[in-house]
Amino acid sequence: MFFASGGGSVATILLDILIVLVAAKVAAEFAERVGIPAVAAEIIAGILVGPSVLGLVAENDVLLVLGEIGVILLLLEVGMEMDLRELRAVGRASSIVAIIGVIGPMALGFVAMQVLGAAVVDDVLGLLILTVVVRIVTGGSVSVFSVASIIAVALGFLIITTVLGSRFAPSLFRGVYRYARSPGTLVALALAFSLLFAELASAAKLAPIVGAFVAGLALSRSEQRERIQRELAPVGHLFVPVFFLGIGINVDVSSFAKPEVLGIAGVLFVIAIIGKLLSALGAIGARGDKWLVGFGMIPRGEVGLIFATIGLSSGALGEDLYAALLLVVIVTTVLAPPLLKARLRTIQRRRGAEAAAGEAMPAGGWLRVDDGTVELAARPPAEAALTVAFDAAAALEAARAPGEALLDWLGGLGDTSLAWDAAATRRLVAVLEFGGDRSWRFLERTGV
Repeated sequence: MFFASGGGSVATILLDILIVLVAAKVAAEFAERVGIPAVAAEIIAGILVGPSVLGLVAENDVLLVLGEIGVILLLLEVGMEMDLRELRAVGRASSIVAIIGVIGPMALGFVAMQVLGAAVVDDVLGLLILTVVVRIVTGGSVSVFSVASIIAVALGFLIITTVLGSRFAPSLFRGVYRYARSPGTLVALALAFSLLFAELASAAKLAPIVGAFVAGLALSRSEQRERIQRELAPVGHLFVPVFFLGIGINVDVSSFAKPEVLGIAGVLFVIAIIGKLLSALGAIGARGDKWLVGFGMIPRGEVGLIFATIGLSSGALGEDLYAALLLVVIVTTVLAPPLLKARLRTIQRRRGAEAAAGEAMPAGGWLRVDDGTVELAARPPAEAALTVAFDAAAALEAARAPGEALLDWLGGLGDTSLAWDAAATRRLVAVLEFGGDRSWRFLERTGV
């Protein structure tokens, strides 16, 4: 995908792997300490060890394969993090935000230049658009029928494999978990399952990452999901950074100084920012801060890099456009976290004052369940946060999703110190007794 074909002795290849792994971990540690995304640090590390700067790493097919495995693991993780049932609960607003986030930059981009390429697309919708672009470029012809047929195949693959995988994966891995004796069987078969779906996607003329994503969606319904995620995590820590360092290794750093590259990058940066901020319009009518939605959509991040790299290898993108896209990815990835933190601090200061006072508790308690959604019946004072959060977590085992007002209130508490008392202990015991995966995900994601 991002390394040229090349041989080399075993000793040379092992040295390359050594350099890449050490550089990846040094970059990750640096990113953690200075508060920037690890992805950006890993790309920069790849540029430093690659031919453009130090020339420590030679290009070879082994690193290519390791990077490909890393991409599959990354999309598998993305799929496993998605709960389709929870996604349906907020499906309308999420879909509108995503669609505007895709269409906005594309529409602005076509005004600015003839082809934007694959870096302006987003996640699932982006997978479809990427498939269309790559197939058109490799096929050499464009027609309404060809585009429609490509979209139909992609949609058909996503729908059929997601339905079948979600239906059969839980029982399959339940059986593996029950009868396997070797401690590595479950995680090995989960990876094999993902590679199978990646191969099916490739056979359907789609990018293998589409199959890996669908495999993750299927495994997200399995009772063994958390164990699979836990055991695959160390493998991902090794392989995923290889992909991002490979992007940096493959870049000719001198191209960043070209006026045409800087010009394209500037235009695409403006398009990316405006287009993603416009996506917040899709959340009109929903609770929550619209600026947070827009800022959260800004970073192009991991999936955008995958799209751009596939575009380069397929010929859909030229070297200059790829370099410009890479600059946009790095800048937007680094820019988004401080914007989000600043906005969150503003919101938390405003809501902290509101949460401190609270309202009177209704006769039925602080919570109610409406149509499967656990929601606040009234705004509690800050000191009730632990008991309310634990009650909500316990209720989520039988309910579908937490309500927006509940999430807003917990998010608005910020760094408020919460005292532990006997009531909170009783509520925690109730979560341990009655709660499930959804309960613990709620407590983790709300920071409780």
